[in-house]
Amino acid sequence: MNRILIAAALAATSSAAGAQAVAVTLTEWKVGLSRDTVHAGPVTFRVTNNGTITHGFYVRGDGVDKGTREIPAKQSASLLVTVKPGTYEVFCPMSDDSHKLAGMKHTLVVLAAEPAAAKKPDR
Repeated sequence: MNRILIAAALAATSSAAGAQAVAVTLTEWKVGLSRDTVHAGPVTFRVTNNGTITHGFYVRGDGVDKGTREIPAKQSASLLVTVKPGTYEVFCPMSDDSHKLAGMKHTLVVLAAEPAAAKKPDR
């Protein structure tokens, strides 16, 4: 059983390795992002609910329709998604989107993937 748990933890860590990190802060009635623009590829959203009630975090856009679990006040969650160039909507989906309608939404812009670093010739 322990080996299975360790293998699962390693798989989760390796899938998130190399992902861009975006810190997300949820409060009443705002979604704050540490940055509004990322490059195409894997992105890990590290979501903290600094509000006084339960919130959630959802990403919707080109092929992405995914969210966190409900996040109680003063707790955190993570969400790993792979994004393509374009514009994505991020928001709190709680209470039949009433949190979103109250202003808990933001736009995330995804640019083309960063070019791979040029390899230096061996000398």
